[in-house]
Amino acid sequence: MASRENNRWNYRVLLSQGILLDLSQTLSSPRLVLPFLYLALGAPVFFAGMLIPIVQIARMIGQVVSAPFLSTARFSKWYMTLGILTTTASLALIGLTGGSTSDDIKIIIFLTVATIVGLGQGLSRLAFQNMLGYIVQKHARRTLLFAQTGLSGLLAIGVAWATQAVYSDKATTDAQDATATATVANAADTAATTDTAAKAADAVASLDEHLILLWIGIGVGLLSGFASMMIRESPSVTRTKEVSDKATSNKFFSELFRGVHAVRQVAWFRRFVIARILFLSVELAIPFYVIHFATQHKGTPNALSIFVIATSLGLAVGGLVWSRYSRWPLSNIMSLAAGIASVAAMFAIGIEYWGHTGYIQLCAVVFFFVSIADQGISSARKIYIANVAAADERAYYIAISDTLVGAIAILIAFFLGILAQFHDGAWPIFVLGSLNVITAFFALKLRDMTSQTQAVPEG
Repeated sequence: MASRENNRWNYRVLLSQGILLDLSQTLSSPRLVLPFLYLALGAPVFFAGMLIPIVQIARMIGQVVSAPFLSTARFSKWYMTLGILTTTASLALIGLTGGSTSDDIKIIIFLTVATIVGLGQGLSRLAFQNMLGYIVQKHARRTLLFAQTGLSGLLAIGVAWATQAVYSDKATTDAQDATATATVANAADTAATTDTAAKAADAVASLDEHLILLWIGIGVGLLSGFASMMIRESPSVTRTKEVSDKATSNKFFSELFRGVHAVRQVAWFRRFVIARILFLSVELAIPFYVIHFATQHKGTPNALSIFVIATSLGLAVGGLVWSRYSRWPLSNIMSLAAGIASVAAMFAIGIEYWGHTGYIQLCAVVFFFVSIADQGISSARKIYIANVAAADERAYYIAISDTLVGAIAILIAFFLGILAQFHDGAWPIFVLGSLNVITAFFALKLRDMTSQTQAVPEG
């Protein structure tokens, strides 16, 4: 009875905590909000493409370094709490400095924050995925993850819409005040001054709006970190004893070598790693859509809130769609998600070809479909490895797969960044869209399986 009560309690806590965390990550996303905010603050464009690779590197390091500790930890929730609070606190550095620093300092601040965010996310995500395998019953995992993202999407829409309404009114008032002052000072040049004053007021209001979204994300993230402390997690002597010797005796590079050996020897893990590499065509897509569209809309009033609403609406709709089909084989869900991403890429290329990228609503449609696809891929692959990996190897498999895929993600992001910087912003989208099609077919090679007992071969 106590165990059943704890299961219900943990489900409610993880649902609430996950909604808050997803909302925070939407409003302070290193893939959407941080690159857009970076460009809006006037920093050099080239480094905008480096934010997500740095997050990937730091996340990879955070997971590999923390995996041995998590494998032997009696409680995982404290690691998740530490990761969430560290990530959230680092974002305050951007909010506090704002646009008051030089470009060089802005670059340093954003790269530093990206590093800390990656380390914190690596720790918290590994702890969460590890806990997911033993504190949430298998049949409830899909509903939990899809409900978290769906409900958080609805909340993010409300928050973004509210800030849009508030700052639209503020921008109108400021523009009227600035115009009136300018008109008194120089009545002969009223038309030109009016236009200049209105644009200046719009720019200030847009920057304020971007920063207030970040601050709301920070506040909600702190609540999520504190909520994670309420998880009822029983210490597992069996889990600790089974992996203690192995986890403490291996160092970083020996663990990585052992993981590469596992890719060659363990069939399901090999397919999963290959699939995860292909999934990068979906999971790395949003930053390059941001870079492409933000160059035209970084000064557009309400641009960031429109993109946040679009992605949040995608999360909400995706939560309903993926929950409805949650009993589908996970391979089918991942394949369909990759197909949706390819459609979004074709649409983005289409509006670029016809010269309609100036219409922000069309750009928002792209973010809507990409967020649906990203949610399907991200949630389904987490559930897949939680179902397939044996309990005593789960944290290890997650960390090693994230490490290998993270290293390749750096190379892919660097390559796409070069294309965007020196050629055209549409080229990375074309490459990603082509990979989306390949991903949709390869995902079907993954098959849903119950927890495996295959141990990692000892090299």
